[in-house]
Order: sequence, then structure tokens, then C-alpha cells
Amino acid sequence: MIREITMLEKPEETVAELIQFIRESVRKRGAKGVIVGNSGGVDSAAVIFLAVKALGKNHVRTLYMPERDTAKETARDAMLVAKAAGVKMKTVPITSLVRKLGVYASENPALFVPQKIQARYVLHRREAYHDENGTPFYQSLIGGAGKPELQNDVAYYSVKNRLRMTTLYLYGERYNLLVLGTSNRSEKMAGLYIKYGDGACDAAPIAGLYKTQVWQIAKVLGVPRRIITKPPTSDLAPGLTDAQTLTMGYDKFDIILAGIDMQESEASKAEAADIIDDESIMAEAGCTAEDLEYVRSLIRVSEHMRCMPWEPEVGK
Repeated sequence: MIREITMLEKPEETVAELIQFIRESVRKRGAKGVIVGNSGGVDSAAVIFLAVKALGKNHVRTLYMPERDTAKETARDAMLVAKAAGVKMKTVPITSLVRKLGVYASENPALFVPQKIQARYVLHRREAYHDENGTPFYQSLIGGAGKPELQNDVAYYSVKNRLRMTTLYLYGERYNLLVLGTSNRSEKMAGLYIKYGDGACDAAPIAGLYKTQVWQIAKVLGVPRRIITKPPTSDLAPGLTDAQTLTMGYDKFDIILAGIDMQESEASKAEAADIIDDESIMAEAGCTAEDLEYVRSLIRVSEHMRCMPWEPEVGK
């Protein structure tokens, strides 16, 4: 029952609605088109393909913004997406910007170190953070849990994403283009994105879709199979996948999230109070009570990321 919610009954209709959303967003802003950050992943690919169908390839620009730690295969995947969608891709390296801010100097030197070794180092270091305060990802959402090294890691990864968004807005404003976001609902609710980084945009076409639903529309749109089947990753740290960050894959995470969404909706409380309970969620997701509480905790501590900046009541 819950699993069905994570699957679109008619993905073609969803695609049509998102295409119209992009057209209307561009019209309302009086923009000449849109610009999208091309990461070579399924989310950015789906948004690029939607934009092309909505506006035509001549009104869609894409930027690929690699830096020192970007995986070697990302450039190939980003180019594959651009070619399949029929759009031009401009490469704007941000390594020099990151270096000038002294970001690379805050971590151990990685020059000439193979990425496989870097990946093992990243995973070993993150595992060392796991303690009674929770997973490394949970601790990162609460400010690093008082660990200076973890706080530095959060800053190290986040600044890259924010520099990319700054670059997108530079080109967007220069050519009067709407910046399209590429975050999905699963990422937004878990806090698996960067506040004022990839979370910043003018319009967010797939923000209401679970990751499993993004895979669905990607197939309908004709996104290359390699992009759809590759393990999701933020590509901010070598070797770190979304499944490792969340401690579970999206096949499980989305069912838990959908179950929580159903519990919290007023309609569900009125119509299915005796059906959508924690035991039902755990049974469908194949998860433990600890897993369920963990997802709830991620939603709770990342709430500030989904809200406008806090403002005092003074003057209102």
C-alpha cells in the first residue's frame, strides 16, 4: 500500500504537468529560458530533459562545474546527458575558486593520490565519526555535534555546492535565464542537499517527487540507462554514495518517508488511522523501529533548511 505511493500510476501525466510548470515559471518571470547545473546524475538529467521538452533545446543552457575532488567519470556522464538531451554544455571549473578560499588546505593533500584511495580514506574517516550522537550525516545536520573536524568537513563540502549555485546565477542573470533546481523530495525531507547551494533556485520541478519517482520519469523522458542505473551520489567527497550517507537505499528510505507523509496528512489520519501505523511502515519497508525513528529525526533536524530565514515578530 505504501510502496504504491512511491510509484507514479501515470508517469507520462506527471511529465506533462512538470513540462507545463516549467513553461509557466519561465513565462511568469519573463525569462528567455532556463539554466541547469549538469552533474551527470539522474536528477539533473531529468530536469534538463523536462526543460528541453518544455522550451526547446535552444532555450536550455547547462553548466558542468567540476573541481579537484569530482569523480573522473562525472565529466563523461555529464556529456552523455547533454548529448542525449541535445543541449550545449559549458564547462566552468571551480577548483581555483575553492583553492583561493583556502578550502583544500583545510584537508589532507590529495594531489597525486588515486581516487580509490581517497574514497577509502573518506569512508574510514566518516565511520570514525559514528558514535552515541548518531550517524555522521545526522551529526552534520546538527552543526557537527561539537566535533571540529566534522564541522570542517561540512564546510569543506558545502562551499563547493554554493560556489556552483553562485556560478549558475551569474550566467542565469547575465542571459535572463531561470535557474532550475534539481533536488527531489527524498533529498529535501532528509536534508541531503546544501542550504543556499543546490537548495537555492528559481523553480524546482522535481521537488515534489520521491527519488524512486524521479527514476520513473527519467525512463519516460528517455534519459540514458547508464545515468538512471548509476548509484546516486552528491559527488562532493570521493566514493561517498547517498546510500552510505543515509545508511539505506532509496528503495527503503522512500517507503519510510511515504509512510511518514501519510501519517502526517490530515486525510490519512481521518481515513486510515488504524492502517498506516509504524508496524505497517516497517513491514513494507523491511526496516526496524530504529530505522523509522532515524528517518523521522532527519526530517526533524533538517526542517530549518526547508524554511525561509527566521525573522523576529518586531515590526510585523
